[in-house]
Amino acid sequence: MRLALASLVAVMLAVSCGGGDADDPADNPILMLEAGDSGVLLALGDSIAAGSGASDPATTSYVGLVAEAVRSTLNVDLRVESLAAGGPTTQDLIDDQLEPALALLRQGDVLLVTITIGGNDLSQYGAHEACIADPTDLECPLEDGLLEVEDHLDTIMSRLREAAPDVPIVIQLYPNLFSGTGHEFTQQAEDAFRLLNGVIVGVARSHDVLTADPRRAFAGQGQHLTHLMDDAPDAHPNDAGYQEIADAFLEALGVPR
Repeated sequence: MRLALASLVAVMLAVSCGGGDADDPADNPILMLEAGDSGVLLALGDSIAAGSGASDPATTSYVGLVAEAVRSTLNVDLRVESLAAGGPTTQDLIDDQLEPALALLRQGDVLLVTITIGGNDLSQYGAHEACIADPTDLECPLEDGLLEVEDHLDTIMSRLREAAPDVPIVIQLYPNLFSGTGHEFTQQAEDAFRLLNGVIVGVARSHDVLTADPRRAFAGQGQHLTHLMDDAPDAHPNDAGYQEIADAFLEALGVPR
């Protein structure tokens, strides 16, 4: 599956204007769980999915916070199985995480899948002069990279859905972690993530996957929600940032916060 450029731009504009997932969270199977049910939250993806920057990734990452909210709100026994790691691209997820994830899904006790992936696919363009100046410039090869990301995401979602047609899957849209920090690449990050998020939304919709959208919470707040202003600057979210991301996942699922 490939989006034509016009379709990609249309989805990008919808996302940039705040358009979210069209699915009704009230239809989500996780809300049909009964007290005492048990199962697994399966976490896939990159360093944000793994909780890098959290004071305690087991409890203050977005995965840990979502798991605890589902446990306490729905009174279910939910344990976390995380395959997420620092640094993977969409291709790395296919190579390293997908088969173990499918094996877990086929066991039948996964109640929820969370994913954050795609941001590291953009890192290669940081060495390209045209992309540094303006990721939307025609001299920047980002469009080809986004088409590759789209193909990879389509593979990931297709195989997850084949293994577990009724399990809720939620993928995160990327906020601009630099917003509000005064970083010299704030606008470039805004443009690049907007394009990437358009791809994520398009693939998610085609596979009945929910999207978690924390972008508004991060707008102008990167100095408070990341470690970018620390003595050792780090773009990963801090505990407050992970709470905002967790809230976006819970909102997508329709789980009260």
